Amino acid sequence: MKPLAAWPAEDRRQIRGVLTDIDDTLTTHGRLGAEVLSALEKLRAAGLQIIAVTGRPTYWTMPLLRLCGFDAVIAENGASAFWLDGNDVMQSWFYADEMARRKHRDALNAFVPVLQQQFPHIPVAEDAPQRVGDLTFDIGENVLPLPKAEVEALLAFIRRHGFFATSSSIHAHVSLVPFCKQAATERLLQEVFDISDDVARAAYVFVGDSGNDATMFAHYPHAVGVANVVDHLPKLHIPPVYITTAPCGAGFVEVAAALLDVRGACC
Repeated sequence: MKPLAAWPAEDRRQIRGVLTDIDDTLTTHGRLGAEVLSALEKLRAAGLQIIAVTGRPTYWTMPLLRLCGFDAVIAENGASAFWLDGNDVMQSWFYADEMARRKHRDALNAFVPVLQQQFPHIPVAEDAPQRVGDLTFDIGENVLPLPKAEVEALLAFIRRHGFFATSSSIHAHVSLVPFCKQAATERLLQEVFDISDDVARAAYVFVGDSGNDATMFAHYPHAVGVANVVDHLPKLHIPPVYITTAPCGAGFVEVAAALLDVRGACC
């Protein structure tokens, strides 16, 4: 990984959109700070599109569309997405119809006691009832962060039982569908904003920090990890191209400043 300062100015001038994770990328210790909100406002004022791509649940992230002024939000690593149409009415898509989602939920709920028999100290995440596509277990949000080896053992256990699994800095995700941030982002940009993947790869930057960002880091040539990404490098088969000096929200502010600087603006 190169320091963010090595990102060429000419490349930064070509950026027209920011794709960003939320937890430990925009937030710091679970909070969205004033500096980050200010950076988001200035990026929008400079004409950049901003899309959040998160593992957080559908009904947790839906209000952020308006509250944070995002152009779109992708939730649950790709299980759902929301945006505002030309009449300022929220639109959405989901990975499957309601009947299929209900069947998946029943199977996921039935797996909880199976997993907790093996890992009784790992609770279901508090945001689980707000999800439509996956189920999450708390590995670092409201509990002490699990050792990396135990997280890997947990993910392996989930996969052995026929489910898909990934992890963020705070949650282990379980699903019957292989959700993918990159695939969902490509679909959203193409279907909603008429932006091809070739254009997006050239003109969008992704900012993230953890294992469930792996497909984004691998796909986008302009990929930045906030400094805490170093804690998750074993989960990334391709690391981000650049890394900030500061972790979490302060790292995102660095990225915003780098984009605004070449536009004659200040973060």
